[in-house]
Amino acid sequence: MKKILFITLGLMFSLSIYSQTFVDISNTGTCDKAIDISRFSVFGPTTAPEKLGNSNSSNFELAKHPTWYKFTIQQSGILLFDIIPQNPNDNYDFMLFKATDDFCKDYKSGKLSPIRFNFSPQKNVKGTTGLSFNGSAEDYEKGIMVAEGNEFYLVLNNVYPHGKGHTVVFKQLKTNKISGKIVNKKNGKPLKADIRWINLRNNNVFVASQTEKKGSYEIEILLNNQSNVFPKYELSVYSNNFFPEYKVFSTAEANELDNKKIDFELHRVKKGLNNKNLGVIYFKPNDVTVVPKSEYVKRKLLKFMSLNENAEVILEGHTNGLFPSTEVDFELSTERANVIKKYLVDNGIATERIGIEGMGSKNEVYPIPETEEEEGFNRRVEINILKF
Repeated sequence: MKKILFITLGLMFSLSIYSQTFVDISNTGTCDKAIDISRFSVFGPTTAPEKLGNSNSSNFELAKHPTWYKFTIQQSGILLFDIIPQNPNDNYDFMLFKATDDFCKDYKSGKLSPIRFNFSPQKNVKGTTGLSFNGSAEDYEKGIMVAEGNEFYLVLNNVYPHGKGHTVVFKQLKTNKISGKIVNKKNGKPLKADIRWINLRNNNVFVASQTEKKGSYEIEILLNNQSNVFPKYELSVYSNNFFPEYKVFSTAEANELDNKKIDFELHRVKKGLNNKNLGVIYFKPNDVTVVPKSEYVKRKLLKFMSLNENAEVILEGHTNGLFPSTEVDFELSTERANVIKKYLVDNGIATERIGIEGMGSKNEVYPIPETEEEEGFNRRVEINILKF
């Protein structure tokens, strides 16, 4: 099974000059004095790098307080790292090099260029820099693909005098391969669909893909295996003129997905009520709290509205009460519709795209309910699609 190694120099704990033991990085200011950190899961916090002056290389002429590291990749994947200064006001630059047979000699002669670097003053409040998954984070460059056994040199430089050290933390992600088929629920015909694998902890889209002509897909999903980090993941599918569908997996469940088949059946969008295609949102008795099983429908509605910018809906609220409806019934049914509208608006859907109507108890699914379950079917919000 393939695994992806992410090296992230991240601040995983509070630093205190009174309680921490600092790793001595004195005498590491030149290439031939580089510290091998391959075997460490956490390296640091370090002492402050010593002043050295220029590094005798045109690649890093601004070096004043350099520190050299080297490491060997243990598992193939993508290389990422954070450089986290103890003092966020320090300005750490970095260069990353692929090792050569005589790296230090080649470096000093000016023959080598870094494969990643950042010399910009840090703008984020933590003063961090490094490589991130897609390079979109402020002060970060994009991660690189690496193979087991690759060797690298990483040189850091704090350009300011009287600075402090930093911490190195290694993290690991792995991949699982999943496959499946996406079809029309009504007739079983394959659909062309977009597929996304999302880390719900930070909403990063780790994988984006599409089905083949026959509605099949095969993707490698990324999983965070860092200790004490247990995000949930979402596998979502979208197809034009169909309601989106998704499945959520805990970290433990996602780790068991390797070579598993995950199929989806999508419902076509129609104007009017879509109780069977989209679903109904149910509520607790005499309350505006959505029952847990309906959170899925609520979020699916949000996805539909987000993907279809022209869609307009009316949210019809209902209660379980005696007919004819009382004023309390109309108020409660309207409040239930308003709760769903607020959820959509709070998540970026324009308010003018959402109408509400309190129906009271005049359209009960079970006018004379005999069980609590039947009463529960009356306490609901139905979604009436006017336009999409």
